Amino acid sequence: MSGKFGLDEFRIYGDDFLINEPRHWKMYDNVIGSMDRLKQGKHLESLLQAESWDLIIVDEAHRLSRRQYGNQLDASQRYDMLEKLRQHTESVLLLSATPHQGKQDSFVGLLELLHPERKEEFDTLALNPEIIGEMVFRNYKADVTDMEGKFIFHGKTVKQIEVPLSDQARAFDENLRGYLRRGYAAEAADGRTTSRAIGFVMTVYRKLAASSVAAIHTSLLRRQARLRGELLEQRRREEDERYQGELEELEAALTQATPFFDGEEELLQDLIDEAGALAQHDIKLQAFMDGLVSTVLGQNSSEKILIFTEYRSTQAWVQDALKQRFGEQASVLIHGGMDMDERREAITSFEEEAGAQFLVSTEAGGEGINLQERCHIMVNYDLPWNPMRLVQRIGRLYRYGQKNRVVVFNVHQSDSADEQILDILYQRLDRVAEDMATVQRHEFNEAMKEDILGELADLVDIEEVLATASRERVERTAERIDEALGRARDAAGKQQELFQHAAGFDPDETRGELAITVVHLQAFVEGMANLLGIDIVERTHKNLVWDLRLPEALRESFGVSKTRWKITFDRMLAARNQDWMPINMDNWFFRRLLDIAVRYDFGGTAALTDGLQGQALFAGVARWQNDRGRRARQELALISIDSERAHLNPAWASDWLVTARSSVNGQIPDKQEATAAFELAAARLEKMLANQAGRTLLPDQPQWLAGGWQTTGQQSPQTNASQEPPDEQY
Repeated sequence: MSGKFGLDEFRIYGDDFLINEPRHWKMYDNVIGSMDRLKQGKHLESLLQAESWDLIIVDEAHRLSRRQYGNQLDASQRYDMLEKLRQHTESVLLLSATPHQGKQDSFVGLLELLHPERKEEFDTLALNPEIIGEMVFRNYKADVTDMEGKFIFHGKTVKQIEVPLSDQARAFDENLRGYLRRGYAAEAADGRTTSRAIGFVMTVYRKLAASSVAAIHTSLLRRQARLRGELLEQRRREEDERYQGELEELEAALTQATPFFDGEEELLQDLIDEAGALAQHDIKLQAFMDGLVSTVLGQNSSEKILIFTEYRSTQAWVQDALKQRFGEQASVLIHGGMDMDERREAITSFEEEAGAQFLVSTEAGGEGINLQERCHIMVNYDLPWNPMRLVQRIGRLYRYGQKNRVVVFNVHQSDSADEQILDILYQRLDRVAEDMATVQRHEFNEAMKEDILGELADLVDIEEVLATASRERVERTAERIDEALGRARDAAGKQQELFQHAAGFDPDETRGELAITVVHLQAFVEGMANLLGIDIVERTHKNLVWDLRLPEALRESFGVSKTRWKITFDRMLAARNQDWMPINMDNWFFRRLLDIAVRYDFGGTAALTDGLQGQALFAGVARWQNDRGRRARQELALISIDSERAHLNPAWASDWLVTARSSVNGQIPDKQEATAAFELAAARLEKMLANQAGRTLLPDQPQWLAGGWQTTGQQSPQTNASQEPPDEQY
């Protein structure tokens, strides 16, 4: 929001502040909040009593679920929350990769949140699917290009690092499964609600064992301490799906303090001894350190590596190994126990060239952090049971701004029973995505596969299948995985069919628009520096950071005392160094340059120039409004006049803008000639407004910025200086 729209000063509700009275909301105009916190009674009540909001944005909007059963609607608390808030905001923006999920009633519920007044229209969605084109925008990474038509996303490569089980590890796996079977049997025999916790613990232990020997060893020790009365209750973290693994690990340790079944304590001790022995010679950790990390760094010793684990015990195990080999400062962590400042500090260290080389993160880093600027290599030390979490992990690197192909390494021991099931899941998931990405004329679209894989992962409900896998033969579990993937494939197909009617990325939409790039910004600043006597002392960071020296007269005019200032044309560099001023509309220095540049007495409103391919060039802003009269879109336009014809954004204008021009003298056009040229330009701009108008996009009053005329002859400086300036209406 800061980098793209200049909206700063966001505060996080529950972390940065809490509200005592509804009127206090007015103190915080830009707020980020958790849906699960805001939906709760006292928080929601306070929010509804506050003043109205301009805009509410909901990420992962498919979690606002509402289902229809006959004539009855069953809405989640999240949906109820936003339905009430909809009456207290002018606009709503819902973000989701899978808004339909194969459930028409839930999708219609989301449309009703956008436009409650169109409910009757949505009842006919099956017959009139084109109506979603006015409110749904659907983009695929596979389609996105830059202004030159080059694809922005470079794809990813996934490599499996297979780690065979030793005889000792295979024996431990079998003994652990014997313990788990006893636990599941105790749950089934009891049948009480309280006994369901036993099954939960058994399932968590299976996940921990698949993650690392350190994770299962630590949890078994905690279970033993619990039975001995040595493990005290800990404060439970507020529920958050990003911390699922961490929460599971904590909850499993704090279950009943009595044995799950007769003989549990003896079995526990045997398993603890076996796991402790395995941890002394952890083959998986050795494969990670010696086979994977060493190989990557052997090719590039400064390569940054992002490592994901699901559990804190595994995270600590991996970081300890990295510290022992590469030093205390080589790695940083992100987990659910850290506050926002601690996370930012870890990210900053990882992104600095001389900072940490490894970032080890739990699922807490699976959403909301962007690491594509410095890193393109990721390691999954464990594979999550929920495949969407794997997609979210990869999304930290496979996103806009990534200059390299993303390389993903999955480390797993497929010989163990649960890892075999996970292997089946991910193989089948990948195969279905590949089949769906084989498009027209049976051509395979790799980039489309990544988009489809994300859809399927979000639609497939697989955790329950995996949770019961230990009680079934592998073949039956594979069948159930196929059934779940079949349902997900059907849902994804329905979603894709419906979204053919949604608006999306159109590579032709920007064709003909004026492309203003960082080169134009640099040319403008350099030109103004020459005219105002600003010295550009040094240019660094591939010409993206400039060191400026301001003359005394200009410092007085600007109201500053400091002589040297550093500016940057890159928002990511500005984010990493607060002392560098980003060149954007929020920067005082850039605004002052613009103020000077457009003054009439500076020659910025009407000027003589050379190099035009025609008689005149006009600059204006085309604007459109929505059906409520609010600004909806605006676009810069250059219109050249040549032989009584107007040309919108001529191809030569982009280069002309970055070419330095000397002071020129020439014949000033007469008023009739200038007026005729301006009328041609105005008519062309009106046509542009009309061409892009629609039901919800209405033409608004354009704003004219400046006009320039091609010199037609030379005059002496004395004659030119004595003339009256041309009328400002030119």
